[in-house]
Amino acid sequence: MRSHLMAAGVAATLLLATPSTVLAQGPEGANERRETDRREMIIVTARQREEASRDVPFALTVLTRDALDAQRVDDTFSLFRQAPGLSLTSFDDGRFAYFQLRGIGPLSQAIGPDDGSVVTYVDGVPQPVFASEFAYLDLERIEVLRGPQGTLFGRNSQGGAINITTRAPSDRFAGRVRLEGGEQGFGLAEGTIAGPLAGQHLSGGLSFRASTVDGFVDNIAPDGDDLGDRTVYSGRGVLIIEPESYDGARITLTGNADHRISNPFYYVSRAQSEPVVEIDPENEVERTAWGMSAKVEVPFDFANFTSITAVNGFDNEQVTDDTDGLIYGPLFGLSPSDFLAPLSFSDWREEETRLYQEFRLSSLAESDTGWAAGVVYFHSELDVELDNRSTFSPILNGDRDANQEIDSYAVYGEVSASLGNPRLKGTAGIRYTRDEKTLDASFTGVGFPGSVGFFEEANNADFDLLTGRVAIAYEAGENVNLYATVGRGAKSGGFPRLTLNAAFGIESPNYAESTSWTYEAGVKARLLDNRARFELSGFFNDVEDEQLFVLDFIAFQFVPVNLDTRSFGVEAQGDVLLGQSWTLSGGLAWTDSEMREADAFSGAAAGNPIPNVPEFSTTATVDYRGGPASVGGVEISPFGTVTHQYVSERAADVADSFDLDAYHNVDLRVGVAVGGVEAFAFARNLLDEEQAINGVLYGPGVEGASLGRPRIVGLGLTMSFE
Repeated sequence: MRSHLMAAGVAATLLLATPSTVLAQGPEGANERRETDRREMIIVTARQREEASRDVPFALTVLTRDALDAQRVDDTFSLFRQAPGLSLTSFDDGRFAYFQLRGIGPLSQAIGPDDGSVVTYVDGVPQPVFASEFAYLDLERIEVLRGPQGTLFGRNSQGGAINITTRAPSDRFAGRVRLEGGEQGFGLAEGTIAGPLAGQHLSGGLSFRASTVDGFVDNIAPDGDDLGDRTVYSGRGVLIIEPESYDGARITLTGNADHRISNPFYYVSRAQSEPVVEIDPENEVERTAWGMSAKVEVPFDFANFTSITAVNGFDNEQVTDDTDGLIYGPLFGLSPSDFLAPLSFSDWREEETRLYQEFRLSSLAESDTGWAAGVVYFHSELDVELDNRSTFSPILNGDRDANQEIDSYAVYGEVSASLGNPRLKGTAGIRYTRDEKTLDASFTGVGFPGSVGFFEEANNADFDLLTGRVAIAYEAGENVNLYATVGRGAKSGGFPRLTLNAAFGIESPNYAESTSWTYEAGVKARLLDNRARFELSGFFNDVEDEQLFVLDFIAFQFVPVNLDTRSFGVEAQGDVLLGQSWTLSGGLAWTDSEMREADAFSGAAAGNPIPNVPEFSTTATVDYRGGPASVGGVEISPFGTVTHQYVSERAADVADSFDLDAYHNVDLRVGVAVGGVEAFAFARNLLDEEQAINGVLYGPGVEGASLGRPRIVGLGLTMSFE
């Protein structure tokens, strides 16, 4: 109750802020640019064309360039801290990271390589599901789009989409260097340089980051070391060509790579008083995500033409011990040391290559009627090799090879126009998607009792998806917009990425497509002479055949299951400029979710909450930018940012076996700026709370949890120049 009251207090302070709460103002004119920017509209591309966020007829959370820098949104996990209603399953290994939004998303983990629950897009390109945890480099904006986005976005984002826009080089040379160091061996070095390369027709930019952090979970096995350490190297390059022969045309070429080496711990036993594991060999993961794209934009007299051609993918190699003695000892009534033999391990090799091609026509910016129409082709090829060895399980012995290919074709269109009154606008859109999937897989046994010597299978499945939305928006006043939206969402069925049941000579059953209806209504308002924004929305999701990947830890048999779910709730978000120096921003989400049917194999029961979806979550940020003060003849400007996230209790699984504890997370950054140099101190998880991110039930009374990182305090320096 205390946690709920604390979170509610923070949210109330944010949402009820008025001029009477204005704090001490900085020197007159010291933040003139900040206040001018604050009065301007926030421009987004949530509907594949530039428009004010207040005109979009669904809820979205927007993090601008300044907010991303101040709140240190550097990667997938730090983004999760800033969006209430967004749930994350992550093991911090670059491989397993899945979002749920408003209760829609994988009920345990993504089953196949094209899970369309909440898809991440970078400059319009969908990112690999099994590599959606990566470093965010030199960003212009992040939009968390709520509700089905399959009408205009390329992979049928059923619950929502993460729309990331990178920063384009300007017509002036500029650069930035950032250095940080802190506890737990944390270190970060980042650099960006961008600008014109050949007059006004060619520009480019390069960004890089290297970071490292030590482990924090003790492996008590002989010769064990701390687990949870991570080293990341990321880079991005962009080249923009604006042909002199065609005014307004632009070609953007990009390339990116994200390489990370980690020793994750995955789950720790909740029965232990301290986060410890006992595994041999230690988990080792090396993953590289990469991508290249070409975006061509050409303005015509009647419309804008856009072509996006992209190739991306990932390579993943990992060795994991599948039998932590502190978990499997109690599970089988044996000594933990009985599971230390280094014969129990999995050796993984995964590689995915994806091709994405989109052609789009969209309305001109000055058009009274907004529209977009296009065609999309998507191809994915995922190769998986998994070698298992175990002392006790047939399914954990043998060598598996699987190749899965996906070909997807889609056509879409959406139009927004006035309905007889310039204040009243309607939107209607539709998308047809055809997914064709094939699976070729084989299993070779190693003579373990209960498993077959050899098994192979070839399978295929096709899916036809129809999605879309209709919306109505009314400008109730100069600064108040009302809207209501009905959206049809869907994500394709398919095959699990691994054929683990092949050890018994059993084919992998395919899982069904999932469909949903989402109903949403809300208000978006600007208040206090544009010094404040406030948004309130309510939603209802009715999902048929949500997808679940179930593992019976006793029989070690994997089965895909489809279950109906429902969720509804209320979301609020806003921000207010307090004087010239202070800004308060944030939001809250209340979500009521439940399973709508029972399943004996998974233990799901009608009425159980959807796993990992908190009933209540909030975010709040206090940002201070003081005016310059002369100290010894040097102009110094103080600054500071404090962010708070609250996540309430959540069910660990569909059987509601146990709850993950509620937690608060507080991050801090304070410092001073001298010209283009900023020196600061920072803290992540300032309260040093143990944070359970997701959980799993291995068997009666044997519970595991994945944990967030404890407190890191450090110092940093940034230098900007132009």
